[in-house]
Amino acid sequence: METPRLTKGFLLVIFAAVLFGTTGTSQALAPAGISSTTIGSLRLIIGGPALLLMALIFGNVRLSTFRPPIIPTLVAASGIVMFQLCFFEAVARTGVALGTIVAICMAPVISGLLGAVFQKERLTRTWFIASFLAISGCVLLSVAGSEVQVDTTGIFLAFGAGFGYAVSLVGSKAVVADHSPILGIAVILSVGAVMVLPRLLLFEDLSPVMTAHGMTVVLYLGLVATAAAYLLLAKGLSVVPVSMTALLMLVEPLTGCFLGVLLLGEVFTPITGIGALLIFSGLLVISFFKEKPAPVAPLVTHHKKSRFRNKR
Repeated sequence: METPRLTKGFLLVIFAAVLFGTTGTSQALAPAGISSTTIGSLRLIIGGPALLLMALIFGNVRLSTFRPPIIPTLVAASGIVMFQLCFFEAVARTGVALGTIVAICMAPVISGLLGAVFQKERLTRTWFIASFLAISGCVLLSVAGSEVQVDTTGIFLAFGAGFGYAVSLVGSKAVVADHSPILGIAVILSVGAVMVLPRLLLFEDLSPVMTAHGMTVVLYLGLVATAAAYLLLAKGLSVVPVSMTALLMLVEPLTGCFLGVLLLGEVFTPITGIGALLIFSGLLVISFFKEKPAPVAPLVTHHKKSRFRNKR
């Protein structure tokens, strides 16, 4: 029967979202002295090749036959790099709960705008409503003032992380089209790893990483919260509809929020809570209220788009 397979797919996607949602907390628990750029760079350097190896072992794919388009691959990898570097600095400034909500929930809104500009996709009424809610939440957080202890620079960095994530989504469409999504995203992450490697080796202090504590954190981020999470997500997507996956992935910002509050002692004041709720509501609107596309020729249907359209 299909029901057990679908249930298993739901659990795989939810588990992947939970793993993604632990990244900010993992950084917060890292030893003192490890910079956010080091954390973000090492996540790519470890996670990209590890995911590529997992794709070759478990994904039944052949790297020799994979020919990704160069420009979209570089665009997607650049977006991934921007997300990593901005996200970890953002959560260091704003806290895990708030930084995760702003970064992850703004990404679908920004990706809709980029899709309209570069891929001529139609902006729907749902997108405008969701954007209004999300942007209102960001504005509220940015102008909240010192009374609520909100770091404005951190909010803009979280917005930048969402922008980088959205850029990676737009670029990845062409990379994974007609190919294994897990192999496509593995190649993108690996290219991103090559981009950040020179800076990491030349300008970052790696001595705090060379400890049991530091190695545990970066290995967890690379192997578990990146490579394993993407592998679970890809397997879940093989049976779970993309529209339903968008809803299940709401577990990611929820996980980041709960871990920040429960484990790190972060506090939401009424103003920050309202701002975060507005941003999260925007993502809910996009996920729940799908508008039907405009009528097209009778024999033309919407072909499947990239399975990673709404994912990291």
